[in-house]
Amino acid sequence: MAGLGFALLALAISWFAREHRIEPSPGKRAELEVISGLPLFWRENGVKADAPIITVLRQRFDVRPVDSPLALEKGGAGMLLLAQPRAFSLDEQVALDAWIGKGGKALILADPQLRWPMDWPLGDRRRPPAVTLLAAMIEYWGVRMTPPSSGEQRHFLGDGRVLTIYSAAVFENAGPDCRIVGRGLAARCMVGKGSVTIVADADLIDDRLWLADPAAPLEPAQWTADTPQFVAEALGALLPAGRRWVRSGEALVNALRWAVVVGIFWAALGTVLFRRRAAAPSGLSPPRPDRPEPVKEG
Repeated sequence: MAGLGFALLALAISWFAREHRIEPSPGKRAELEVISGLPLFWRENGVKADAPIITVLRQRFDVRPVDSPLALEKGGAGMLLLAQPRAFSLDEQVALDAWIGKGGKALILADPQLRWPMDWPLGDRRRPPAVTLLAAMIEYWGVRMTPPSSGEQRHFLGDGRVLTIYSAAVFENAGPDCRIVGRGLAARCMVGKGSVTIVADADLIDDRLWLADPAAPLEPAQWTADTPQFVAEALGALLPAGRRWVRSGEALVNALRWAVVVGIFWAALGTVLFRRRAAAPSGLSPPRPDRPEPVKEG
């Protein structure tokens, strides 16, 4: 039983050891360019400020905002985060496709029904597009989005990680250069020598959907979803593994039931072993009498 106690203690230590603060990667960090209509580098009052997801990405990348795909060739970065951008001209679309085809790696957040709360009125040019304007380009790469679902959902990716999404779509009809992953939420496509990961939701990087304390984005204990890890991994970086999430109330009840069953089993096994040990003889068999030494004749 003592061994079981030590095992549980080691498990608890390893669990809490994963909650360390995210620290910057040592040495030179890879360059990441960001094109987005979302307020990722400024607030609605015009003050420059990083959104929490950008704060996290700066620990792994040298992050730089750019206005247009036409700047990608000169920028020299190998990674791109493209999150609900404004409409691109034909030249910009060609430049984006060419940059990826030459070996670029992109994460595209294309939201068919953006919810991101803002104070600006509808029609204000400072607001991001309410629907993605990249659907035609995504189909050109070889995958198609379905109509969006409604409301907020906890979406499990199939590997234990979870994302909180809002009115997201899923992908279908993947072409030969694409595969659908994350239980339909994402698609990965090869474009020439490069690759693109497409997610049918941009609201997922809104800190209100993955962060409990907006002032502590670098504290994994404050994460309510695995969004930072998912985004960083899609761009080629690693963050500490997330916690294990409860899928539903029913799953929690089932887990507790199994825990009780296992506990009863171990308790019964320990009782049986203890009784057998108590019933066994406490000592060894009695020693044999010493043989008498032969008497030497005179």
